[in-house]
Amino acid sequence: MSLERDLASPDFQADPYPVYATLRREAPVFQRTLASGERVWLLSRYLDVVAALRDPRFQASKFPEAAVDLVRASGDPALIHLFEMAGRMMLTRDAPDHTRLRGLVNRAFTPRIVEQLRPRIQQVADELIDEAEVAGRMDVMAQLATPLPVIVISELLGAPVEDRGLFKRWSDQMAVFLDGSIREAGIHEAARASVELRDYFAGEIALRKRQPRDDLLTRLVMASDLDDALSEEEVIATAVLLLGAGHETTTNLIGNGVQALLRHPAELVRLRARPELVASAVEEMLRFDSPVQLTSRRPCEPVEIEGFKIPAGDEVNLLLGAANRDAMQFPDAQHFDIARSENRHVAFGHGSHFCLGAALARAEAQIAIETLLRRLPGLAPACEAPPRRPGIVLRGFEALPVVFDRTRVQPASRSSERETMRPTMP
Repeated sequence: MSLERDLASPDFQADPYPVYATLRREAPVFQRTLASGERVWLLSRYLDVVAALRDPRFQASKFPEAAVDLVRASGDPALIHLFEMAGRMMLTRDAPDHTRLRGLVNRAFTPRIVEQLRPRIQQVADELIDEAEVAGRMDVMAQLATPLPVIVISELLGAPVEDRGLFKRWSDQMAVFLDGSIREAGIHEAARASVELRDYFAGEIALRKRQPRDDLLTRLVMASDLDDALSEEEVIATAVLLLGAGHETTTNLIGNGVQALLRHPAELVRLRARPELVASAVEEMLRFDSPVQLTSRRPCEPVEIEGFKIPAGDEVNLLLGAANRDAMQFPDAQHFDIARSENRHVAFGHGSHFCLGAALARAEAQIAIETLLRRLPGLAPACEAPPRRPGIVLRGFEALPVVFDRTRVQPASRSSERETMRPTMP
């Protein structure tokens, strides 16, 4: 079938949306058979994706038993540890474990806590742009979209400044593992990273037990001392997840959002003139080019969707990026409109596994993009086709070079100058 060829094409990674349109129109429930022989189902329509995300029969997609058996048979301790750590993350857990893990972390990402973080996020964004403005050009990914969320999540976890480079390297290596479409290519690097992360956080946990601090890692450590709360292995897995998820989605959101504005200059001008639209603009960026393109589930019993019977245990890929371009849900869905109303996208998922850090990601993206447009007049692309990252699950750029008018660069606002405000952990 041509759709099978399209899904395997390099063009799909560069621009999946034409294929998504074909899937929604011709095969909204599409079955693939992988080289391993495993069946995978693709859901592309908004209503089907949301229904699956709500349905308790669709459980968090754990690794197939055959894959786990192969890993264990390999005898590679690092590889075994990687899969065991991933199995302890709330992404791959269902109730009651998912409920327990999420409840212990959720209070660190409430709207109140995120609002307290905004002045610090603004300060970091201004400092990063201060560093870039001298050159008259900027790589949005390397100089803003990547360091901003890394700095914020590092500070939340209580990590020293000198460890941020390590965090970035480890997170990049783990991201390859989390993107199943390219997992095999980087699995051994990810395995080594998982061991290094385990050793790093084990050391930090020991420090927090001796000297508690006002940070998120201390809260996780304190929770591990309660009955039926977190084991030390779960504390480490949760910290690793927060490190990766705490910046991967936001990094891609900022990059994809800036590129959408550059490709739609009328909307860029509109947002520059009306910065109060930044919140709705970020929601449209999430919908229009979702930083996470799909999530996976496995039904615990046979499920029928639109006449197709999906057996228990089969992997089902919920195409968030396709659902977010469904014209049955979003009028004129292919149009990028920063003032779109009723924008109930699924870029952060839906239901019990809705992204824990959504409020923080939104705040970081709003501040980063508003600051970029306000401070760097004449923003324009510096190349026609910026390179995309490999993979089809996490969608983002390797680099996003831009130029701007150096003679009209705006200074940081006085309210953000050297103001530091750290939230008090609840």
